[in-house]
Amino acid sequence: MRMHAYASMLASFGLLASAVAIAGSIHVAPTTLTLAPGQPAAVLNVTNEGDAPANVQVRVFAWDQKNQKDNLTATQKVAASPPMVTLAPKQTQAVRVVRVDKSAVAAEEAYRLIIDELPSAKDAPKVGVAVQMRYSVPVFALPAAKVASGKVTLNAKVAGNALALQAQNQGKAHMLASNVMLEDAAGTRTPVVPGLLGYVLAGQTMQWNIDVPANAAAKGRPVRVSMQFNGQEVKVDL
Repeated sequence: MRMHAYASMLASFGLLASAVAIAGSIHVAPTTLTLAPGQPAAVLNVTNEGDAPANVQVRVFAWDQKNQKDNLTATQKVAASPPMVTLAPKQTQAVRVVRVDKSAVAAEEAYRLIIDELPSAKDAPKVGVAVQMRYSVPVFALPAAKVASGKVTLNAKVAGNALALQAQNQGKAHMLASNVMLEDAAGTRTPVVPGLLGYVLAGQTMQWNIDVPANAAAKGRPVRVSMQFNGQEVKVDL
């Protein structure tokens, strides 16, 4: 399947909401959906901010991190309605995201909404599928029993100009990873990822391979990594 302006989006699901566009006009909110205990549904608003009609497709996938990477698989536990819509200019459509599985949520469940803006029939390619914009929105269904924030074990290694980070979440709730920095022996920090890096799902392990900024070496050989999980700083020596 060929997707215009689609830079390995399915390999970048650590983002709160990811979008790649060539002429996209849609906007989605909120950027994360949470189904609280006993709450079977939530609403995602999709807005066409352009001046022409926009065709939008919404799909739901189960999300896990087996083999230390994000994986999406088809699911029938959660559905989006409507799954397809044509939005007039400036129109907003409420999309209901429903956990149709009636069984109790025993442990935190993770899903991803993939929202694609598709071209009109006259703009569609003769071969493959063109995507003008794509968003990836996390959906979490929470169990009735309250769970403590996740506990993470972090390992880091620098090889050449690449930083490998491995985070193991030993808790029962997902954790948000952000603000990755390298530190030299003098404590000088160089931002590597100044904002959101991604998620580590409950009870799972995630690995990121990140390019080291060219100015990091000029500030001294890095000896440790600092980053935040759910806003709490974690440090690890290299």
